[in-house]
Parts: sequence; structure tokens; C-alpha cells
Amino acid sequence: MTVEFLECEALELAAVREAVSGEDYIFWFDGSDIKNRFKKACMKEQRLRCCYCQRFNNTTNNRNWQLEHILCERWYPQFFTASGNLAIVCDACNRAKSQEDVLLPQPRPDSRIETLPAEAARYSIPHPHLDDWAAHMQHVNYQIYRSNTDKGIELLRVCKLNKQAIDVAGLDYNTLVAAVRRNYFATIGNPIDAPMPNEEVVARMASVVDVQEELQIDAQLAGLETVLPRLSRGAGRRTPEKAAETALALAAKRIAAALSATRAVATTTTAFVDVAEMPARSPRAAPAPSVPPPALPRPSTRPSHILALPAPQADDVAGVETKAEPGET
Repeated sequence: MTVEFLECEALELAAVREAVSGEDYIFWFDGSDIKNRFKKACMKEQRLRCCYCQRFNNTTNNRNWQLEHILCERWYPQFFTASGNLAIVCDACNRAKSQEDVLLPQPRPDSRIETLPAEAARYSIPHPHLDDWAAHMQHVNYQIYRSNTDKGIELLRVCKLNKQAIDVAGLDYNTLVAAVRRNYFATIGNPIDAPMPNEEVVARMASVVDVQEELQIDAQLAGLETVLPRLSRGAGRRTPEKAAETALALAAKRIAAALSATRAVATTTTAFVDVAEMPARSPRAAPAPSVPPPALPRPSTRPSHILALPAPQADDVAGVETKAEPGET
């Protein structure tokens, strides 16, 4: 069964799609209360199981679930909010499938189609709303998967369902079956005389696991029974006009942020070009080595260079000796 948007939500979606571009529409929806409520409704409908691997995820926290576009938004953006194209998926399957095109026939059909295909045969993998998953897939405790159908084999490839068990953990089908067999008989004993085939052991063990998980699922979904009505009442109080106004405001912010980033890049680029185009400086000449002034000759103090005074003459001596001092006789 497909989860549908509320009538008031559909009016909001139509108003916003009319008001903004496709990219801004996606940006607005990803942060909207509509997506929040829709994911909660999918959790209830899918009973907290991934639409591709069917593993149980024991949480109703929106951050731990991804909203899957069965026909990917890259090639089919016109079905971005088509309820029949949406389901919840675990992180591992979401990353693995990514933008894989699962619409038949391939190579890719005309991506401009206006009506979402409603025939199971148009999809290369088991469709979450159009196919019986168990008719295409077998598993051992949701750890290793097998299939005998073209759709199931393609799902193994697209979502890499055995990557964790085989490539990472190094397990194989027979080893895991043997472990399940041991655990099964260790749990319930072995009151059966004839040996039980592996397929039956695996099926019985799976039923034991499913019963345990269903108890946890019921406990989690009981909480959603109060959350979903509250979210629906909130949707009824919103208006298409307000939704379009909010989307336009978000689009304006995105444009302003993009312009700001462009200016910053342009400024950085201009500065880089200016520096690159500056004329190259001629290398500075190395300063001439300083030459000290020639040293003046220092006077020698050796005795042979002392000037000799002329020797006194005899007359000068006699004159000195004969000169009488006053008062002498």
C-alpha cells in the first residue's frame, strides 16, 4: 500500500512548485514538515523495514531513515514528490542504489515521461509498492540474500545486499546456514528424529527472528500513533500561500549566498591576477664592498729617528760663565 500526501499537503506542494524553480522546490521540500510527516507515515506502513533489504531498523527518528526515490531524481525530477515513487530506505541501500535508473526498458527510456509507470514489469528491481518482495528474495537472517528471479538478482547488484556479509565479513551462504542451524537447535533442542533440510531450518529460524522483531516494531509504532495525528493537525493549519512565501524566502537566501560566494571568488581571483601581472623587479645590485681609507703612517719612536739639537758653541759657554750677577765683586 502506498502512503499518500494529505490533501492540504498536496495544495502546498502545488503552490511551491508553481512559485520557485525545480532546484529550489527540492531544497524547500527537504526541510519541510511535509517530508517529516510523510517519512513517519512510511515507517508505519513499512513497519520499520527498509523497502529494499527488509532489515528492521529499531527507530522512528527521521535522521536514521532516508526517503527513497525509486525512479531517481537525477533522471526523473518530475516524480520527486510523487507518492508512488517514494518509500523509506536504510542508509546502506540508499548509498548503494544512489542514482541508478531502474526503469525498463534500458538503455534509458524517455526521461520526460509525465505519468509515473504503475506496472511492476516496468521496473528492473522488486518495486516496494507493486511487487511481493518475498516472491523474489530469500535471506538468511537478513544477512545473506539469494534470488532466482531477474528482479531479485538485479536488486542484489543494485543495492549490494551481500557486500557487508561477503566482502567485509568474509561469510558465505553455506557457512551462515550452518551457523543458523547450530543456533536453531541450540535454542529449541532437537525433538525431530529425521534430519531437517537446511531450507526448513533457515525458514524456521527466520520466523523466530521475525517474531522477536515484530514485538519491538509494535512497541515503536505505538509511539507513532500519537505523533502522526499531531503532525496531520499541524499540516491542516498551514496554507499554500505561506508555503510559497517560505519557499521564495529560502530561494532568495540561496541566491544571496551564491552571489556572495561568487564575489569572494572573484575578489580572490582578481587579487591573484594583479599580483601575477605586476612588473618584475630588477634584482637589487649587491652593495659595493666597503674599502677602509688608507692608513696614515704612524711616527716611529725608535732613537735613530729623534732629531739631535746642535751642540752649544764655546763662546756661548764662556759668555754664560763670565756674566756677573748684580752685587758681586
